[in-house]
Amino acid sequence: MNKQELTDILDDGWWIQVSPLARKQPTEWIAGIYRKGKWSWITENSKGGFESPFQAHEWGMTFIKNYKRKG
Repeated sequence: MNKQELTDILDDGWWIQVSPLARKQPTEWIAGIYRKGKWSWITENSKGGFESPFQAHEWGMTFIKNYKRKG
């Protein structure tokens, strides 16, 4: 993930939120996928169980690419 990748998905109306799960141990990450709607951001999907924030972000990017291919 880099600044250009983030700028590209945002310009295209998408956002990926990655957050740590509220547990002390083991560390687990959650990703939320948002699409910009007419009036607000719409949650398209979310998934937890990632071992790192990078895995969560990669899952988000794959979800967006697959969603756009279907549409």
